[in-house]
Amino acid sequence: MPDGSGHMQPFLDQALAGAADVPGAKVKWLSDLRGRGAAIYGDRGLPGRRDEYWRYTNLNELGKNDYQLANGTAAVDVPPLPHRAVAELASYRIVFVNGRLRSDLCVLDDMPDGVLIAGLGDMIAAAPDRLQPVLGQNLDLHAMPLAALNTAFMRDGMVLFVDSGVSLDKPVHLVSIVVPGDTPMMLQPRHLVVLGDGAKATLIESHIGGSDVAYFNNLVSELSLGERAELNHYTFQEEGPAAVHISATALNLAAAASYGGFILQTGSSISRCETRAILSGPGADCRLDGIYLGTGSQVLDNTIYIEHVATGCRSRQVYKGVLDDKARGVFQGKIHVRPGAQQTDGYQLSRALLLSPRAEIDTRPELEIYADDVKCSHGATVGELDAEAMFYLMSRGIAADAARRILIEAFVGEALSEIRLSQVAEDFSAHVRNWLNTNITLAAAE
Repeated sequence: MPDGSGHMQPFLDQALAGAADVPGAKVKWLSDLRGRGAAIYGDRGLPGRRDEYWRYTNLNELGKNDYQLANGTAAVDVPPLPHRAVAELASYRIVFVNGRLRSDLCVLDDMPDGVLIAGLGDMIAAAPDRLQPVLGQNLDLHAMPLAALNTAFMRDGMVLFVDSGVSLDKPVHLVSIVVPGDTPMMLQPRHLVVLGDGAKATLIESHIGGSDVAYFNNLVSELSLGERAELNHYTFQEEGPAAVHISATALNLAAAASYGGFILQTGSSISRCETRAILSGPGADCRLDGIYLGTGSQVLDNTIYIEHVATGCRSRQVYKGVLDDKARGVFQGKIHVRPGAQQTDGYQLSRALLLSPRAEIDTRPELEIYADDVKCSHGATVGELDAEAMFYLMSRGIAADAARRILIEAFVGEALSEIRLSQVAEDFSAHVRNWLNTNITLAAAE
């Protein structure tokens, strides 16, 4: 099957070959959904530079390895998480190893009434009818070819249902651990979150993979928020240094619903985190913030598409990046205001620090507005560390590498102040500090 670069890629062949053995293979609507994903991906293949929103992120790397779908999970325990405060936080924990649920590692006791946390594979086997109204409903597969590939493979992932009026008393912590074998491996996890009217929840994701072996993690999350529902969502992306991490998040916000997402990216060789949000009900509020830290030859891509459908909705995007050596960042943010979506308030900001003359950032902010009573703006800045501030700190006896770390930490600190959960803010700050202590010290020594 040709991809967007002319390579032969075997991903779809694997999905089709195993179609008869996947959970729910005899459930017609689910089989049809998988078949639709396979057909769309079969027509599109891997996105290439001719695809408008993929021109800055080259996936030719995927053609260099014979990735095989992970079968089964490795016999490992949950490793010490690199996030001390979050690890010690009381939470409902659901764990996936190599894309498959490890129920023996989960902590899901004493959940309140009206809350369901389960594996997608188990839900497909036990109650597929409950999934039918929501699974696959938020995704535009034609615009998201790798989400179409994920749909063709769909086997396991997290399912979180919170009934109307229920507030989760503890965060849900989704831990994804990758333990590669001797050959390149791929994962296709699918997560589903549905909050009823007035429901409230916090979701934390940790994506961890410490091996130097290549693997491909292609994950999709569908999030549906009912009227007045609230979801705070925090993500650590710390995949292995040889990993390709592709994440697609599809959001739908009903009237007066509120979503706050924050992602910290430091891992993988290539990472793309794409979010598509539809503000479908009046008064919906969507906040997307992120920090990405890159070095070596990393590519870290943040792509956001927010569609304002209803009146009086608000969206906000603030992303900050720090790039050293030959690392490259991508920020593509689009706000689309449909006709009739009056009183829209849309804002986006991308700021990047380049610490090396070889580092690069590609920024593409967009506004597409078809209503006249709106307040929309975007901004993008790219720069180096302030020479005067560096001189001031060094004149006070602070070493050059320490001065650089202080200024960079202050740069990202503004974004970190948006985090509402103190344990996540503490761990994000500590992770940024550790990254700076390692990479800025090394850069100064070279």
